[in-house]
Amino acid sequence: MTQFRNEISSRIADARRSLERAREDGDDYLVDVRLGELEGLARLAAEHGVPLDGAEESLAGYGLPSPALGVRLAVDVQESRIRERDARPADTPDHHTTTDTPTPGH
Repeated sequence: MTQFRNEISSRIADARRSLERAREDGDDYLVDVRLGELEGLARLAAEHGVPLDGAEESLAGYGLPSPALGVRLAVDVQESRIRERDARPADTPDHHTTTDTPTPGH
């Protein structure tokens, strides 16, 4: 577990440094990428009981919660909603269907 902990801690530190550089450079896209990376690393660390080594502060600085064991991230919630929607029968409201039937006059 020590090697795993060291690797996660190292990757979190690298992501935090890169996030700070992206923020200083005004690179919004890279900021989003690094925040996603930090979110994933923080969740992985939480799932294995590894301290987050500053990831909480970095995420909180952007208004993002720090993942905790058993807490789903926003992307997980969205994916779950999509799967639920897609699993509904076609006659259920909010189920998006397409038809190949041509419209009259077209």
